[in-house]
Amino acid sequence: MRIRVVGEGPKLLERGEMIIYRRWLKGSPAPVGALVTLSDGEEDLACGLLDKIGVRVISFEPCPDSAEEAFREVIEKAFEAKSLLRYEAYRLINGDGDSFPGLIVDVYKDLAVLQSSSLAIDKHIMTIAKIVKDVTGAEAVAEKSSQRVRAKVGLPPREGLLIGNKKETVVDEEGVKFKVSIEGQKTGLYLDQRENRVYAERFSSGSKFLDAFSYTGGFGLHALKAGAREVTFVDEDPWALRVLRENLRLNNFDEGKVRVVREDAWKFFARSIKRGKSFEVGSVDPPALMDDYKDGYVRYVRAYSGAGSIIEVLAVLSSCSRSMDRETFVRAVHQALAPKYRILELRGSAPDHSTRMGLEDYLKTAFVYLG
Repeated sequence: MRIRVVGEGPKLLERGEMIIYRRWLKGSPAPVGALVTLSDGEEDLACGLLDKIGVRVISFEPCPDSAEEAFREVIEKAFEAKSLLRYEAYRLINGDGDSFPGLIVDVYKDLAVLQSSSLAIDKHIMTIAKIVKDVTGAEAVAEKSSQRVRAKVGLPPREGLLIGNKKETVVDEEGVKFKVSIEGQKTGLYLDQRENRVYAERFSSGSKFLDAFSYTGGFGLHALKAGAREVTFVDEDPWALRVLRENLRLNNFDEGKVRVVREDAWKFFARSIKRGKSFEVGSVDPPALMDDYKDGYVRYVRAYSGAGSIIEVLAVLSSCSRSMDRETFVRAVHQALAPKYRILELRGSAPDHSTRMGLEDYLKTAFVYLG
């Protein structure tokens, strides 16, 4: 089916925009989920899926004969690109960055997890799951579409196995083993921080290390691998801490060097300050505070300030809030730590989180010297 693009629509497509909203569309009505060709009346400009909000562009080439062919082409190209990284756990599809707006696909060796934020994609989820299994060789494919954005657009959560019966697996991240389960947060593991966890190893050897908001232990496990003399993990999620203990055993780490604290991180900071407890190196990776709370910026400043009061040498400070740009993030770090800080490096998501013009990386991670 062909839909005409009017007004600013053709210019938006020329700029590479991946969503063309309904106000720029004129044409015959089609059902949500239909594969449509976008045309300016003279030539075909793009191919996409019709959704409630407009058309989600998946190609700037002519549409193939079916939606299944279109999906396969996008997924195969993404797999070819991500294979260059040689990761065992990786983001196969990163929404707009991989020409599939509204879809996330994470692959954990033999378990793939899909996350849809679109009614149009929901309608094709089994087709997409079968293609992902075929292309990646995954044994099982699950859906975990329970993110905030679905509720904002009126879509109910969807979770469960689509293909196979495998709900968990173990992956290796540069020598550190992680148990991944579809029962956890996000799709199972915070893949965006992969390279930052590995990079932090160079600062961790011999250190007394703090992993605040640790989840299943990402930064702290890498610190143990690098030879930290002591690691404290802090999180208030009992499920995450149970998996953390499994990860410690998987890696045969000396649990005599480990302290696991189930507590709100801000309370932990306050208690540590009161008791004069300190660490040499630490990671502070809170949830998306500015996306979830009206006072999110203030909460970030409190978290970074609390960390700066008990970390003596180097702090790895992160924000995954999409509504917090890099300038605002650096301002929060400055407000929390000034004048005693130096940002050695400001990093973002791992390279499997593909991007393109107009798509800003939501992850900001600063390696901050406090000595």
